Amino acid sequence: MRASFTSSLDAIRAEQLERLRAGLETVLRSNPFWRERLHDVRSWDDFDRLPLTTKADLVRDQGAHPPFGTNLTYPPERYVRLHQTSGSSGTQPLRWLDDRDSWDWWCRIWAEHVYRSAGVTASDRVFLAFSFGPFIGFWSAFGGAERLGALVVPGGAMTSEQRVRTMLEVGATVLCCTPTYALRLAEVAEEMGVDLSSAALRLCVHAGEPGASIPATRDAIERRLGVRCFDHTGMTELGPTGVSCSQRDGVHLIESEFVFEILEEGSTRARLAEHGMRGELVATNLGRWGSPLIRYRTGDRVEVSREPCSCGSPYLKLVGGLLGRVDDMITVRGVNLFPSQIEDLVRRHPQVAEFVIEHRRERELDEVTLLIECGEGDGQGLPERLVADIRQALGARIECRLVPPGSLPRAELKARRLRRL
Repeated sequence: MRASFTSSLDAIRAEQLERLRAGLETVLRSNPFWRERLHDVRSWDDFDRLPLTTKADLVRDQGAHPPFGTNLTYPPERYVRLHQTSGSSGTQPLRWLDDRDSWDWWCRIWAEHVYRSAGVTASDRVFLAFSFGPFIGFWSAFGGAERLGALVVPGGAMTSEQRVRTMLEVGATVLCCTPTYALRLAEVAEEMGVDLSSAALRLCVHAGEPGASIPATRDAIERRLGVRCFDHTGMTELGPTGVSCSQRDGVHLIESEFVFEILEEGSTRARLAEHGMRGELVATNLGRWGSPLIRYRTGDRVEVSREPCSCGSPYLKLVGGLLGRVDDMITVRGVNLFPSQIEDLVRRHPQVAEFVIEHRRERELDEVTLLIECGEGDGQGLPERLVADIRQALGARIECRLVPPGSLPRAELKARRLRRL
């Protein structure tokens, strides 16, 4: 078993290097951004000498060369799609262009990897609960479902109530949205007197947040909507990188379309992802040559496993999905915490409708307050239970406070769980 697994990894590495070499030939000739940073790659040693790329590099480039920057392999007239990052990380949003070949690459990955892994088929009716705007998640999910042959139902420019009614009326079987918004739709349906768990919905495909890989959040969605949840990872500027499998204990990264490395904590050198490594995910796409990214620091904190998976996938797995953003870590009395760890504990209490983590500095110390909004009952005793849960599970003591119903913001896209004051 181990011998065949190693053989498949060798085959993956050989294909990655071949595709990288072929794609860089054109990029090095005509892409101004990469021509100044890269050299020819004939081996993995050559690849290891290439510089890492950060979002700050891209933001500076677009600021100096508006509106699209210099990461363009072809003349602007060749590009057919423009998308934009959400800016949720606090940096300037990036505009990203795709030519026809690059967009076909996006849609193929969604159809052949993301949807297939989740069990979506041509007979499904896929409802997209996203706004009609520059966010790429809506468009790539739409294009992938269309390529698969499924009936695609766009839910843009609708209220949450209209989306609930439409899903019921058209018999939607698959819902695509953020995990937070799935719980919001469940909340709205309950207010309308609608039981979505008895509707035709059978699957949810989530992205934008780590919630679908957080057991308590996933369980809450599945219980309230009557579905099975799958997690999808990706970035506007990078591409659709991974999806959870039938085991749903992590996310398989799509190594046929990307090279993945790990920048371990305290290191300045990223290395090809291997079993047991922990740190920041670094990725290189192998099919988006119109505006490629080479050795891109994603800012996502991960743990990698190469143990064979019972689902049959030969690709590496991120244990527990994305564990959090590297820059979202907070330290409370020497204990490092990530919002996803707190979310897993909060979502174990069904009466919690929404929550926000407030972080502030007082007298040179980090102080954290967990704000909780209840949807059922008055929440009596809940703050004390959560304080105890967090202290026992994470070793940190933080304040927990109830807030009035409806006082915390609801999000259609990425929820801002961490509020720095």
